Amino acid sequence: MKVKREGVNTVLGVDASTQSLAFCVYGKDGPIRWGEIKFKGNTVFERLAYGQRHINAMKDQLSADLVVFESAIYVQNKKTVILLAYAFGALISALLQKGTEVEEVSPIQWQNFIGNKALTKAEKETIKNANPDKSTSWYANANRNFRKQRTIDWCEREFGIRVTSDNVSDAIGVAHFGYKTFGS
Repeated sequence: MKVKREGVNTVLGVDASTQSLAFCVYGKDGPIRWGEIKFKGNTVFERLAYGQRHINAMKDQLSADLVVFESAIYVQNKKTVILLAYAFGALISALLQKGTEVEEVSPIQWQNFIGNKALTKAEKETIKNANPDKSTSWYANANRNFRKQRTIDWCEREFGIRVTSDNVSDAIGVAHFGYKTFGS
């Protein structure tokens, strides 16, 4: 079980990829600021350099006592794993300031915490019945999108925040989990 930490008054929740960094700074009254930096560039290295420059330019706005980021859980492709490792290392190191602590959280941990549990058999059947004759991968993606929408809806219900990016709603969920789990 994770424990509260002394001096953690703000948490930066992060949903990072090789394409963008979604963030939410969260304090005692909830989300303070949130957004997404979409990286530009033709290669992963160009995109990460772009991301690092923008993070450094925004460092004061992204300052927090604790950085909590969503971990990558399951990736089949080895090349993708390597690229994600580059991204996480480059972006997390750009976010860290002296004294900042870091925690990694699995998607299931924070999603369960906000009430976004795995789809029930009935919910999966409803999706399947509404969209007959689709591939297994199509249904898996539809189920994923259903859960992403639930997180977007949760942000609006919980905080009155309307977001269109599921990356940003994930960062808000991660920050909420991080603050409630580790915050003062």
